[in-house]
Amino acid sequence: MAEPQTQTGIDPDDAPTEFDPDLADPLPELAHRPPPLTDIGPPAYVLELPFRGPLALAWALHSDTHRLNIAAGLGAYDYRDEPQDDGTARRHFTTTANHLKLVGEEFFSAWEKERYFELVRVYSKGPFERSVHRFELSPNDPTDPLAGGTCTHSFHMTPRGVLGKVWRWGFGREVLPAMRAWLSAQEERVFEHLQAERDDESQLDELPSLSFESLAAYKPGPEQIAAVERLSSKARSISESGAVGRIAQILLTDHDDQVQRIRPYAQADQWGLPRREVLDAFLAATHTGMTRLRWDLICPHCRGDKGTLDSLGQVEEEAFCDSCNLRFAVDLSRTLEAVFEPHPQVRSVERATYCQGGPGATPHIHYQRMLEPGETWQPVVRFPRGRTRLRVSGSEAFRWVISDPQLDGTAGGVITITDEELQGEDPKLRPDEPAVVVVQNRSSRRALVAIEDVSWAEDALVAGELVADQRFRDLFSGEMLTTGVSLAVESVTILFTDLVGSTAMYGELGDAKAFNLVWTHFSVLEDIVARHGGAIVKTIGDAIMAAFWKPTEALRAASELHDLVEEHVAAEGHTHPVTLKVGMHEGPSIVVTLNDRLDYFGRTVNLAARVESKSDGDDILVSRHMAEITDDCSTLRALGWFSEDLVAELKGIEEPVRLLRFRRTRDSGDGGFEALDMEL
Repeated sequence: MAEPQTQTGIDPDDAPTEFDPDLADPLPELAHRPPPLTDIGPPAYVLELPFRGPLALAWALHSDTHRLNIAAGLGAYDYRDEPQDDGTARRHFTTTANHLKLVGEEFFSAWEKERYFELVRVYSKGPFERSVHRFELSPNDPTDPLAGGTCTHSFHMTPRGVLGKVWRWGFGREVLPAMRAWLSAQEERVFEHLQAERDDESQLDELPSLSFESLAAYKPGPEQIAAVERLSSKARSISESGAVGRIAQILLTDHDDQVQRIRPYAQADQWGLPRREVLDAFLAATHTGMTRLRWDLICPHCRGDKGTLDSLGQVEEEAFCDSCNLRFAVDLSRTLEAVFEPHPQVRSVERATYCQGGPGATPHIHYQRMLEPGETWQPVVRFPRGRTRLRVSGSEAFRWVISDPQLDGTAGGVITITDEELQGEDPKLRPDEPAVVVVQNRSSRRALVAIEDVSWAEDALVAGELVADQRFRDLFSGEMLTTGVSLAVESVTILFTDLVGSTAMYGELGDAKAFNLVWTHFSVLEDIVARHGGAIVKTIGDAIMAAFWKPTEALRAASELHDLVEEHVAAEGHTHPVTLKVGMHEGPSIVVTLNDRLDYFGRTVNLAARVESKSDGDDILVSRHMAEITDDCSTLRALGWFSEDLVAELKGIEEPVRLLRFRRTRDSGDGGFEALDMEL
């Protein structure tokens, strides 16, 4: 590997030898606008590093200034965002280094993904008047984003007196080498991974993840080791997954930053284990007191953590983001994320932020800049096929940036910000080809412009998924919303079942035997629903209402319900035949606490119940909408089910509703049905 080059603007031999204990008076008012680089002079230090891998990975590594500062041994920051009348916010900070307090303002950074970022701070107290950290990524081949490039960090520091010069010299002597060593080690790890892929002659379908494994390891004491071993043994009695042992290991070894906010699905991906298995292990570890579950309130715009809640009972229907200067509705699909941390009886972890302004803090925002009145910004954007959103602070208006392979006109577009509106058509570009989007601020206010990915993080465990999880409901039955609070969920699949001929069954068997049979069949239904990531919300007589986060899993569960329920009931000694009616629908809903449990209400629930009411038994009825979002119920078809179209009048629904009725038989062509040989 080529030796990284470090250039310094200060010769160590010229470093000051005396300290000035008196700092200059604090600045009376911090400037709103970061100073141009030309006003600061040449950089004090330049760190240049090669990167032998995809530019996307180089950007992910170098733009994560939070992790970079940890690796360099810098201190944590205490941030305070102050909303402004123009819809923006000012970000104030305090930090401590070498027992000296630094106070100042951090400006909302400017960046263009995989090209550059610039982070500016001005100080009212401390050894510097201002500092600028600028990063530039220069590709080896502009036409090939996989060919690597050169990563250049420039550090501009304006010292305040002799003490500032000493600190600037110390930065080059201690901080910069630590940054260089850590970044180089990460680059080497990525390169080795890519080289192994090439040696196996396999296709690189996706980029390797950055695990930041080289952060300093945690060193537990004997009592902590004993406590984790004891609690992990209890957790294994609930979950047999080997992930319990892995959880114990990271609690005893990983850096505070890696365990202060553990996201179970991201951890599962890193370990190469099934997400469901790892989630079950974390729930078991939490139930036994090894870890603790908390709910992080996430702003839907900046996606920053805007509050930490110990239980669902603390959730309110609305929240405010100081950074974005806006109020937002709390929902279970995006704005409430379940994360885990070590239980205090095992390990005390400090929740610390080492840099909030770098692009790595908001990876969904690909391009960002604060525009003063009269300013124009012309970012060079590049996106794969699809849509991203251009939004502006102080306004609810936005524009889509559309990447369209059929574009036959000029790529790019012009957006103008005025006091009244956002003007201009949606910019268009060709997939993976660079184009210029011009953004003009013609308003009388400052405006923070962001171009962002609107898809939610795939490795986030949102509250809506846990609410529809049987294991969570069983282990954490006390987790409920406050009475009167209702939260929306964007998508849930509601499945209803009912027993065919239950009234006659009670008359034939008598109440006691019939009741016992019903509860026996409930047990197998609950097992099947739970195995497919769903939860039984409630029972209604001999019927159940179940909820699923993934509609395809609801389809698989429905098939198993028919396959296994009669076999299970017979194995428990019941001779009376059991036939199920099953119906389901997917859509938005609201979640409330009712009768000491989390329950679903709304049109989706009502329609699912009406769909099930049209079942004849030994079939599965599915709404046409649900078929459309599940590739025409391909999951059921692959399991040997065949459909017929049905138009039904449903109670409470004005227009006839199109349904699909699935059976294990298919239409014979003469109005009847023929059985299938399921072994074929």
